[in-house]
Amino acid sequence: MLRNFLRIIEQLFQATEITDDQKKLDRITGYVDADIHDQWTSFKEYEAGSWNWFLNRLKTEYLELTTKEQGSIDHLRKLCRENARINLLKEEQLISFKRRFLYIAQKCLKLLAVTGNRELIELFVKILDSTFQDVLNFRLSIQRTLKVDAQGRSHIEDPYNLDHVVQKAVDLVSGKTIA
Repeated sequence: MLRNFLRIIEQLFQATEITDDQKKLDRITGYVDADIHDQWTSFKEYEAGSWNWFLNRLKTEYLELTTKEQGSIDHLRKLCRENARINLLKEEQLISFKRRFLYIAQKCLKLLAVTGNRELIELFVKILDSTFQDVLNFRLSIQRTLKVDAQGRSHIEDPYNLDHVVQKAVDLVSGKTIA
């Protein structure tokens, strides 16, 4: 909610051409309730009149801002728990899950990666029911779609790309298979 509020505030500043840091600080604290106003105006970053410092302070005070920005393995695990046991007949659920999962996973793999390809594949596949997992594993193995390095080698413990595994699962649930 705070993340969305800050996004809207930034759009408001652009639309109204507000560029002065102090005016931005005055405006943002004018849109929050009295308790939040009192807390935010007590920050030394607010008193210093620096918009960017203030935003950085909000990120330290509200950790969910940073978590949403950088991605979180805990958030992925929660999403997986909420979508456990997707079967081959639940195309809409899988597509919805795929979209949210890949969005967070891509953040987790960026610059300071908090996880790797293999762990993300394991998380994704675990939400599928056992029959779906078996069919997916079989389909991946017969299509020889291994992830290879520049020398054409594949790592036995991490043989597939996340995007390929996800797409193959979507193909299976939507009936786009050779069978």
